[in-house]
Amino acid sequence: MRDKLETLEAAARHVTDGAEVVMQGRMVWSPMAILREVVRQGTQDLRLIGITGSSINVDFLVGANRAASVDTCSCGMAPFARTGPNFARHVTEGRLKPMDNT
Repeated sequence: MRDKLETLEAAARHVTDGAEVVMQGRMVWSPMAILREVVRQGTQDLRLIGITGSSINVDFLVGANRAASVDTCSCGMAPFARTGPNFARHVTEGRLKPMDNT
């Protein structure tokens, strides 16, 4: 049987410019290590989709200027903040296209 394990760097290369990235919306289980590697590799223009909302995962990619749009019902950081600070700032400044999927 073929070995299916990849390094973090190799796995992050599967996320290409303009890709749709779907993540769950809780603070737990966010794949932060691979998201940091996606940012390190310079991947751009991601369409982020938050299932049952979004959280630190989406807020991190927005703050790193990697998101072209965010499709979610909310971007919260409970219990730390009502709204993700990067998400709120980018939407208010018109730098991010939010799409509501409530």
